[in-house]
Amino acid sequence: MLLTQRFVHGCSSPQPPARGGTGIGSYEISLPFGVVFVHYSMRYAPYIPKKTLGQHFLHDANIARNIVAALDPLPGDVVLEIGSGTGVLTALLAERGCRLIAMDIDARAVEVLQERFPEERYPHVRVMQQDVLSLDLKAMAEEYGAPLRLIGNLPYNITSQILFHIFDRHDAVRDGIFMMQREVAERIIAAPGCKEYGILSVLTQTHASVRRCFNVSPNVFTPRPNVWSSVLYLRMENDRLAQIRNYSFFRRLVKATFGQRRKTLSNSLKQLGIMPGDATNAAAFLSLRPEQLTITDFSTLSNLINAYDRT
Repeated sequence: MLLTQRFVHGCSSPQPPARGGTGIGSYEISLPFGVVFVHYSMRYAPYIPKKTLGQHFLHDANIARNIVAALDPLPGDVVLEIGSGTGVLTALLAERGCRLIAMDIDARAVEVLQERFPEERYPHVRVMQQDVLSLDLKAMAEEYGAPLRLIGNLPYNITSQILFHIFDRHDAVRDGIFMMQREVAERIIAAPGCKEYGILSVLTQTHASVRRCFNVSPNVFTPRPNVWSSVLYLRMENDRLAQIRNYSFFRRLVKATFGQRRKTLSNSLKQLGIMPGDATNAAAFLSLRPEQLTITDFSTLSNLINAYDRT
């Protein structure tokens, strides 16, 4: 019997995949009497996930819809999807009519995405292979003539790096919806006085207003991670940044003090070449530990002692 096949939505084999195997979506079998479409569960990945890339593929349609709904992109919005993977979120975003950039560092993902979202059918979707940490967000925003709206399931091992990269291009970004390890999310939304409060809390809340949308069970991923995830919404803000005279020094101050979080600021400031006698105008803060300072306190402290920075 004559049988031919065509790759559709990520599967290149006419055989149903084994669990953890290489099939997702659907494939098309051409028979003498017509064409048959065979659909697979979202639980199957179209390629073997790489641990080095932190790949965990979402296979729950309800969670995917909730993530996209939390961003609520409108036609004309410029949406950058970080780590598009198998295209679960990409498909929902494409339906919204936004100008979508589906980006992934993995060439296998890009191949799947290009097959699923051909330019002739999806002229508003652009698929690209790119490491987000080397992406010029400002140039992309200028190319599209609008600030970027970001969305993605961030790899657990580089979540902080990605966020810091985004903050360095603050003006190019409007907002973002991110899924990440729940422990990292707890650090981002932490308030002063708790053990989770630290560098990531202060720098994130300096750049953005933050809201937790919902938590996500590890059971909705392939492969199953060992931790829960959280979905956070970040909206970039300028009010707190505008109060900081020297942001570069502010960032070094935050990192230096939390690098020795058990010590008082009078001791940790020595890393910046600032002795207690040099910062008498900030004496009210010097006996405190960093987790006791609010973001406004850090801003005030930075402005008070910036003149004494010798690094």
